[in-house]
Amino acid sequence: MARCETESTTAEAELSFVAAGNLSVLNKFLFNTYYTAVAVLALTFAFESVQAEPVRLTIKARPGLQYDLFRFEAKPNAFVEINLVNEDDMAHNLVITKPGQRLNVANEALRLGVEGDAKNWVPDLDTVLFSTPVLKPDSSHLLKFKAPETPGVYPYVCTFPGHGLLMYGAMYVGMPLPDLAKDINLPELARRGNQPQKKLHAWGIKRPLMYRIFMPNASPAAVAVALRHGQNYCWDAGQCRLRYVWYGAFVDPWPVWRGNGNGLAKVLGTKYWEAGSGGAVQIGNEESMANFLGYTKIDGQPEFHYLVNNVDVYELITPLHSVIGVQRSFRIPNNKQLVSLPVGSVSQVMFKYSAGKLKNGVLTLNAEEAAAFTVSIGLKQ
Repeated sequence: MARCETESTTAEAELSFVAAGNLSVLNKFLFNTYYTAVAVLALTFAFESVQAEPVRLTIKARPGLQYDLFRFEAKPNAFVEINLVNEDDMAHNLVITKPGQRLNVANEALRLGVEGDAKNWVPDLDTVLFSTPVLKPDSSHLLKFKAPETPGVYPYVCTFPGHGLLMYGAMYVGMPLPDLAKDINLPELARRGNQPQKKLHAWGIKRPLMYRIFMPNASPAAVAVALRHGQNYCWDAGQCRLRYVWYGAFVDPWPVWRGNGNGLAKVLGTKYWEAGSGGAVQIGNEESMANFLGYTKIDGQPEFHYLVNNVDVYELITPLHSVIGVQRSFRIPNNKQLVSLPVGSVSQVMFKYSAGKLKNGVLTLNAEEAAAFTVSIGLKQ
């Protein structure tokens, strides 16, 4: 009777060997089959063990909008475990994107608006690969994932509003790390090889933080303030005006301390707005010198109090949340005259004001408008 050859089995082969009296051949056949199977299983197990061995690392979110680990390597399909620890006093997350998509993902996170908190500021995009929740200060989260199969540079970024331009790094999958100084996938601070900022300050950086210290392009009565969300500014108490604003790392105070007061503190971040020669509030038609009276802290941030033409002026500077920038909140409650505020060059920044009219770089308000108004200065996205 005819039969299909594919029906032949190992058992039939064994019977044919026995029928022919070839027991030694049968034993050899069984031996080879058994140990071949064992070898295959052993190789498979060894391969899977190598593949399953995770890359374990800790990344810390630190003051100044920076991760302490800017880059790391992983093999394609390797298991990765990232323990994200938030050592800062503001919220942070970590989002891994497809190559070249860091800025797009960060910008889309800003557009989440009122839905942002519920979504951990992670947009619904196919360019987002893995993410942590938003972490409050002094908390952590273990992120587990399998590295992409395709080699490439996969950015990781904090998508909390205003953080994405500064707070990022790169996961190199199946690719060697380039020279640090030439690695275009890292923030400038990382390429310069700067040490974590807190080492510059004997008591660390806990934002908001305020220094009475000698600063560049300011009078000896300068005040340097580090706000939350990586915002910083220099306010001149000698002339009662905001001098400049920058984002990122705060200041290096050591040139002042080492020089016994003869040096100037060094601005470590990136300056994006400067007042120029003007910038002080004027009340009435006659220019007058302001008289600094002191400050009161509100949520750790100084509200400056000064007199202009014998009129009380209060100015509080706070960080913006949706973009990199600051808001200046003015109160001039007992005034009956026109108020003018030179705002410097605003063509290269995002500039908004709640009241008054802006013309030729000067914001003018009537007494009612000036009772309480705000001016916002931010980095253009």
